[in-house]
Amino acid sequence: AYHPRHVPANEQQNLKRIAVLLPFNSTNAEVQRQSKGLYNAIQMALFQVGAKDIVLMPRDATSADPQVIQGVAEDAVRDGAVAVIGPIFAQQVPAVAAKAQQVNAPVLAFSTDVSAFGQGAYLVSLTPSSEVERIVDWASKDGVTRFAMLGPDNAAGRSIEQALRQEVTERGGQVVSVEYYQPGNASPQEQARRTAKVIEAENRSYPGKVAVLIPEGGVQLRSVGSLLRAIANVTPREVRFIGTGQWNDADIWREPSLYGGAFPAPDPAALGDFEKRYQAIYGEAPPKLASFGYDAGALAATLAANARLDSAMIQRPQGWSGVNGLFRFNPDGSVERALAIMQLQNQGGVKIVSPPLQAFAAGS
Repeated sequence: AYHPRHVPANEQQNLKRIAVLLPFNSTNAEVQRQSKGLYNAIQMALFQVGAKDIVLMPRDATSADPQVIQGVAEDAVRDGAVAVIGPIFAQQVPAVAAKAQQVNAPVLAFSTDVSAFGQGAYLVSLTPSSEVERIVDWASKDGVTRFAMLGPDNAAGRSIEQALRQEVTERGGQVVSVEYYQPGNASPQEQARRTAKVIEAENRSYPGKVAVLIPEGGVQLRSVGSLLRAIANVTPREVRFIGTGQWNDADIWREPSLYGGAFPAPDPAALGDFEKRYQAIYGEAPPKLASFGYDAGALAATLAANARLDSAMIQRPQGWSGVNGLFRFNPDGSVERALAIMQLQNQGGVKIVSPPLQAFAAGS
């Protein structure tokens, strides 16, 4: 693991300081676990890129009060932060970015809320909109022109619907049905029935599959998937279930109703290597967000070491290579990630049916 070395006083002015703003003191055990995992992974990254002149400044960012968070960011900037990694909550990002921008320190945040980026803040994490873009692009190239969605009635669900409509329209397809159910409703019978009715009507009128996006995970996804498959009485040849990164869970892959379904995910080979190294160092499996901490740490260390923390360098067209694969930032702070498409197999596993890009096209 990374251990800051003792630096003689005469060398200290050459140190690059990177602030890490995470909810270390959260009373929520899972949030605390994710924060610890992120910080561990950031330390790993600094060690592995050989960042000897970089010091991490961990600061607690648990408070929901924007003024408190702004104060934390102000302290970090005053203490010489040249870059900020974190926070993870969308509502905190603008407050942090406002202070960091005063000294041109980039902010590498982990929120999945697309409204959080901009003003020198870049989202390192995987956003649902980029996942929807990848899965719709793959399905469209596979001949699917009609899409439906069955998902939870919350902000995330509405955001995914918006992304779905945009991506499908851009490719000349059609969204034929969108149904919402109350989050946590494991048996949304009416919504599944209405979705099934549309699928059956579409299959009678047009040849080819309908793709149904189910932006769920865990037990909820298994319940909704099996319910829809039973009610619709259609085979995987007639309807293709597609999902988001929430499907990237081995427990889900054993659900027979989802066999043949597909979802976007980072390259499992690179991610698997990171997970093994993390386990070897820390004696436990990394939490879900940790790999994005590694990507942020490696990027911040590389930029700081080369004294290139400007937007042109951060947004370089060829992007950056991380443990989640290739990624690059757009001028608005959003991230574009090269994702694979994974398909569920009948025996409960997955296979890559479309590999991730190995390089971004010049000028794209």
